[in-house]
Amino acid sequence: PARHRCDVSVPAQTHITSLLSITMALVEPELFIKIFCVVMGMYGLQMLAVPAKMVTDHFDAPATPLLQFWIRGSSCAFLTIVYLVKFKLATEDAVPVALAMSVACGALYPWNAKFGYLSPGLPTKYPMHYVPEVLMLALSCLGIAAMM
Repeated sequence: PARHRCDVSVPAQTHITSLLSITMALVEPELFIKIFCVVMGMYGLQMLAVPAKMVTDHFDAPATPLLQFWIRGSSCAFLTIVYLVKFKLATEDAVPVALAMSVACGALYPWNAKFGYLSPGLPTKYPMHYVPEVLMLALSCLGIAAMM
């Protein structure tokens, strides 16, 4: 039958591949690093300055002093990775590091809270919790595109 002809699917497949290539080419490694630094830098500063807000914005749970202690201390790692990828690593070395951090943060924080594969039953607060879920996915996708 005509609907199974190869010449029908080849142009569509070529168009999709071309569109994907154009999209991927638009993400320069330097741009990904800048976006990564802004996102992770903002998270690091929020962890340092307003750890309670990070809990109460995203969860129906109290921000206990112990929880705030751990969040504030974690800001060191976030701010250090921003410094390293922006100022100490060559871009070609920084991109895979930033991509790994983006995927790991997404998997350990918002996606874990949503799906509960490591921490089941967390009382996530929507719609606010969509922000880190989508942000980490977008950052991870940008990192993959920057690697191509």
